[in-house]
Amino acid sequence: SWSAAKSEELYGFKRWGSGHLSVDDSGCLNVQPLADGRGIRAHDVINEAVGMGQKAPLVIRFQALLRHRVSQLNEVFRKAIKQEGYKGSYRGVFPIKVNQLREVVDEIVAAGKDFNYGLEAGSKPELMIAIAMHEGANRLIICNGYKDHDYIRLALLARKLGKKIILVVEQLSEIDDIIKISEEVGVKPMIGFRAKLQTRGEGKWAMSPGDNAKFGLSTAELL
Repeated sequence: SWSAAKSEELYGFKRWGSGHLSVDDSGCLNVQPLADGRGIRAHDVINEAVGMGQKAPLVIRFQALLRHRVSQLNEVFRKAIKQEGYKGSYRGVFPIKVNQLREVVDEIVAAGKDFNYGLEAGSKPELMIAIAMHEGANRLIICNGYKDHDYIRLALLARKLGKKIILVVEQLSEIDDIIKISEEVGVKPMIGFRAKLQTRGEGKWAMSPGDNAKFGLSTAELL
């Protein structure tokens, strides 16, 4: 016969849920935003939404879960840095392409306040979001992706306003554009470089590094 334990095993919550998702004794999905044993039954949330006149499809978002994950990620790095005596610091960023919803970005920005957790943009629209949502002088905005002159100029104008924006160079031609436009704008740019790794790892992206990699600069180009 079927059981709640079999449901939990079927959906693999223990493998990927990180303590946030489980199946309760009645077989309902239980969400623990803070992974502290206190849960919310998804079925109860749905019933309440229906009682308010809401209709499917619905997106159920647990804001506290977002906050907890941001905090946990940064605390893990803090702990590792302390244990290993690392002299640098961890400066994480949230890629806006993952989720552009204001409620999500708002929550992540608020949760990252104590960690100087920044934002990453891969296009001009995403950069506009990042500039508007960015808070704090020490948080980073990382600019990746294809960079036309408008994209570069927007980033440099925000830099002029005091934003800590790093333009990540993925093609050599971008350097000349950044320098030229920075002189026009009258601001000193912050430039990063994306390295084209020669060593291959494992897993899904094992074939992405090497000389034929789509993104990044080779060792010779970096030198």
